[in-house]
Amino acid sequence: MIHAQADGIATLKSSNVAMTSNSAVSGYVIASGSCGKNVNYELYDDYTLRIFGKGAMYNYNYIYTPQRMYSDAPWSSWDSKIKSVVIEDGVTRIGASAFYCFTSLTEVNIPNSVTSIGRGAFRYCTALKKIYIPNSVTSIGAYAFAECSSLAEVNIPDDIETIDEGVFCECSSLAHIDIPNSVTSVGRYAFCGCSLTEVIIPDGVTSIGECAFGWCDNLKYVKIGKGVTVIDDFAFFNDYTNKKIEIEIAAETLITLLDGLVIHYDHHEASTSEAFGFSNSNPQDIIIRVPDTMLDDYRNSEDWSYYKEQLNGYSSTGIRPVGNGLSAMKADVVYDLQGRRVTEMQPDRIYIVNGKKVVSKFRD
Repeated sequence: MIHAQADGIATLKSSNVAMTSNSAVSGYVIASGSCGKNVNYELYDDYTLRIFGKGAMYNYNYIYTPQRMYSDAPWSSWDSKIKSVVIEDGVTRIGASAFYCFTSLTEVNIPNSVTSIGRGAFRYCTALKKIYIPNSVTSIGAYAFAECSSLAEVNIPDDIETIDEGVFCECSSLAHIDIPNSVTSVGRYAFCGCSLTEVIIPDGVTSIGECAFGWCDNLKYVKIGKGVTVIDDFAFFNDYTNKKIEIEIAAETLITLLDGLVIHYDHHEASTSEAFGFSNSNPQDIIIRVPDTMLDDYRNSEDWSYYKEQLNGYSSTGIRPVGNGLSAMKADVVYDLQGRRVTEMQPDRIYIVNGKKVVSKFRD
């Protein structure tokens, strides 16, 4: 964390000046001032904060004391009361830590003129349930929405290339996210501690950072796109005790795995030498599927040797898999490739089912 020192927070005196602009907000201005070279703010008596002007907002620091966490932005005296932020067209940047720890904030309007959101801009906005980020935004700073524990609906704009460090870390209500095809890297801790059940990594992503999806204990399915070359330490580290997860890898090259993909976490087995509870046992309920042409490479790789028993091949040639066990369905007529009829299919073998090639798989 970055700890910043503040010279003091100015408290602006209330005013009886009514708002006269054409903005959608209305009421009496109780505080106003500058928040950018050509950007200003007004705070209204209903605790709506209006940001308007042309260009970028200033970047701010956050301050942590034993008594309080807050930003040194000029409106921080009202950070527990402000309910709505209206950013008007013309503003191009939301400043770092601008709305840090706005614990009553439930509504944010971001116009199409905004192209970047600064580091920690909405961090600890614990009442914020949803936000729409326009496609004009091409950069979202680290931890911009971290610890927004009520955030359940958010989009990642179509032109974002990097999901930065910790952007949605500890968004514990976030159960679904679409990663756009423009993304090339997912930073460390990006979705750590979210409630995601499924993750689809697009083909354009080349790297997945440390603990990027760690502690997402609801994860059941992950698909890793063709372009990934590196998966960093504990990228999917979770407690998989009595749980199942399937990881499907589309890459047709061997992915470099740093230290561990998934590690079994068992509170009861942690020893002194395992201070963080990393156990050397790996649950059998983890299934990792790789292209069948790469299966031997993965199994013989030192990086992946820990998962040798969990690795399974799948066909990338259009042969469809048969799920839900290995027994041939009664309605199906099944033959092996030598033309012999079979009643019980074996895993990871190709059969002719009703005239079509299929590959059998273990699927619970």
